[in-house]
Amino acid sequence: MTAQTIYMMNGRGADPAILKGLTEAGCEVRDTHSVAETLNSLRIAGSHHGGGVTNLMLVAEVQAGAIPLLTLLKETGMPLPPTMLFDQDGNGLNVINSVQSAIKALTLGVLDYVLASEPAIQRELRARVLAERVASHAPQASQVIPPAPPMPSEASADFQWSPESNVIYVKNKYIRLSPVEGRLFDLLLSHRDHTVSMDDLIRHGLRHTGDPFDEDIKLLRPHMMRLRSKLERYEGLSHRIVNVRGNGYMFI
Repeated sequence: MTAQTIYMMNGRGADPAILKGLTEAGCEVRDTHSVAETLNSLRIAGSHHGGGVTNLMLVAEVQAGAIPLLTLLKETGMPLPPTMLFDQDGNGLNVINSVQSAIKALTLGVLDYVLASEPAIQRELRARVLAERVASHAPQASQVIPPAPPMPSEASADFQWSPESNVIYVKNKYIRLSPVEGRLFDLLLSHRDHTVSMDDLIRHGLRHTGDPFDEDIKLLRPHMMRLRSKLERYEGLSHRIVNVRGNGYMFI
């Protein structure tokens, strides 16, 4: 009995040691490259298991948006499969960020947190052990994860955005945004599935041309809260703006 693995990675590709551990355990590995694509793959895999994730595991890279992904899963009530996070920047230079991410990950139910600074043989072994553990608890023959259908394009999405009028049209309703909220939404939408830094949000949304200060962040946050609150009222837009802790925000 083998486990199936969804591996969410960034542009640098899968970690060779972790990938070797998964393949040595006989895993069928499907790679994804964004939070939205990973959510879609998890939904499909869950539907093929009657809503569960019995012989499925998740490997997600912190730098690819793993924490926002886990937060979104928790907020939407989707089941979290056995999960390993891989921190590609996990070394002595980033120890504070790594510790904060690890603590957050553990509170969200992650089983293992692997650092890039660990020896390759150790990363390989930890991936293999988790995969074999998942496989040993699978009650039925594994099924191949089907290819995920393409994500909807902007033209086929369930909303339309008019930056000229600062209005989002959702079916037969509309959401009117303030000028600041409109600039923030436009920036996030144009960088969909990628983190937009606080600095960029301040410069674009508040039109602050100098170096951002703490006061600018205090000014930005109420606008982001109101924008997210407006979107939460509509099914097609709820939970789409995710706070990437310590970095900025992402529209998925």
